[in-house]
Amino acid sequence: MKKILMTGGFGKIGTYFVQNFEHKYKITVADIATPSGVFTDKVSIKKADLMNVSVCLKLCEGIDTVIHLAGIVDPISESDEILETNIKTTQNIFKAAVKAKCKRLIFASSAQTIESYPTDIQVNKNMLVKPKNMYGVSKCFGEDLAAYHAHNNGISAICLRIGAYEFPKDFTEMNARDLSAFLNPDDFNQLLIGCIETENIHYEVLKAISDNRYKRLDITESKEKVGYQPKADTFKLFKLKKE
Repeated sequence: MKKILMTGGFGKIGTYFVQNFEHKYKITVADIATPSGVFTDKVSIKKADLMNVSVCLKLCEGIDTVIHLAGIVDPISESDEILETNIKTTQNIFKAAVKAKCKRLIFASSAQTIESYPTDIQVNKNMLVKPKNMYGVSKCFGEDLAAYHAHNNGISAICLRIGAYEFPKDFTEMNARDLSAFLNPDDFNQLLIGCIETENIHYEVLKAISDNRYKRLDITESKEKVGYQPKADTFKLFKLKKE
């Protein structure tokens, strides 16, 4: 079984993945807070402050793949804490993964890296980053840092620009942008499995949204590089719920 370290694993993305695939991998969940009774005893749980590089080094020992989900998620605030925390924790865990000779980094980036483009434009691989907030800036840093380590330090790296990750049952009134950037949790789990299992990847920035009728991000490379096969279309899901 591949050994997976998932930082920030008690968030909704990590929790849903672990609950569905804890039998497939040997998973260590690391988070600054560790609520009890969430996961089975098959999952190793570590309370960890990723601002401490020594903690990161210990977490990465013997790990095959690091999935870095941890960080402050706030597209509204312009607080300096977002950059300070997201940049430092990402720097620490990437450095630790390289030192521990982990085979792959999977970085949870965000569609916020391109949100300054007009909403009626689909963003493809040839378009430069254009963040709209400090959270997006911190994710641009993570993508570049992953590229640095992939090109210079011998680790495979995949950055996933995650859209509007939502469970269909939690739908509220959604605007056109959210509909176009919707990411069904089951689709993301399938994409994440592809990123873990696909070999011979050096460095990629892949888009993580569902098969929406109109797509904010072009998911062609996600399909081609790691066999992504999204099923959900939020326009259909949202219409059915409204009816």
